[in-house]
Amino acid sequence: MNLDSQNPLLEVGWIILSSLALGILSTPVAMWIAKKARVVDYPGKSSHTIHQKEITRAGGIALALALGAATILDRFFRFPEITHIFLPALIILTFGLWDDRSGMNAPVKLAGQVSAVTLLVLSGIRVQFFENPQFFIRFIPTVALWVDILITYFWVIGITNAFNLVDSMDGLALGMGQITSAFFLIAAYRSGQTGLLFLSCALFGVSLGIYFFNRYPARTFLGDSGAQTLGFILSAVAIIYRPKAISQSSTWFVPIIVFSVPIFDTTLVTISRILKGLPFYKANLDHTYHRLVALGWKENHSVSIMHIAAILNGLLAVLCVSLQPLTSNILFGLWILVFLFLLIFLEKKFVKVE
Repeated sequence: MNLDSQNPLLEVGWIILSSLALGILSTPVAMWIAKKARVVDYPGKSSHTIHQKEITRAGGIALALALGAATILDRFFRFPEITHIFLPALIILTFGLWDDRSGMNAPVKLAGQVSAVTLLVLSGIRVQFFENPQFFIRFIPTVALWVDILITYFWVIGITNAFNLVDSMDGLALGMGQITSAFFLIAAYRSGQTGLLFLSCALFGVSLGIYFFNRYPARTFLGDSGAQTLGFILSAVAIIYRPKAISQSSTWFVPIIVFSVPIFDTTLVTISRILKGLPFYKANLDHTYHRLVALGWKENHSVSIMHIAAILNGLLAVLCVSLQPLTSNILFGLWILVFLFLLIFLEKKFVKVE
């Protein structure tokens, strides 16, 4: 289907609806594959599981099937940046499925993630803060290049794991994926990035389709394979996004705000576990969701609060893109203060109710 220059929203609508259908159709198939391959979460398999029956971890398989079908149906291979994201995402998916089926130690997980980011960087997708002459901090070109590459590794691996960590309740991580892809859908339309627009449409539709099976009470789990793959793709989407703004100084922090809820959750549990002398990478019932429930919120309300927070942060990001650098950076500074306040508040409150 070719883009209709008179009505580009026609193709946008088509991709969203077709991807939604693919997400819905692929998930039962993925659940069957996962059950046959024993990619299953058993009751009591770990200390943080609360379900009482065997549930498949089919999210990653469903995501791969639906996005693969969307790539063929909508000819996404027309856009090299999409191919450059999907190929390393397959590495994340493979390691995630291995982990979902048999378990995997942290160093092996990290090795898989480093391999995927390396392939991403070699394909030309990397952060370009310090290489941009508009940025308010300057380095010599060689130093700027390597600093940007290191930031790329930190960013992509961080967001990949953040989506995995925030997947602490049915529908939570997928909801974050829908909200984040919706932001990039709007942002890409405004910036005129067709490939990014189509990819965001597909991610939104597919995530919504799988959500019908992952919402509470979940018929299938997203699993490490689904959460990490979704986080990896979205982190790469943030890198290729080129906002039409007054200056890069107004937008360099926009991805941080857009991904603020997963970043907040990861920061909270990491700091909390380090302070308690616990391994930060071990699963536990101390995430933002669990703390909201401990404070008296119902399970579905706690999920909704986190989704609403993600929507509000997305709106703030949209606002910052349109502002002068000084104003947008002041807003970002205020955002950091709120971020820190909530970290301290939830950590102290959770200690009292444990």
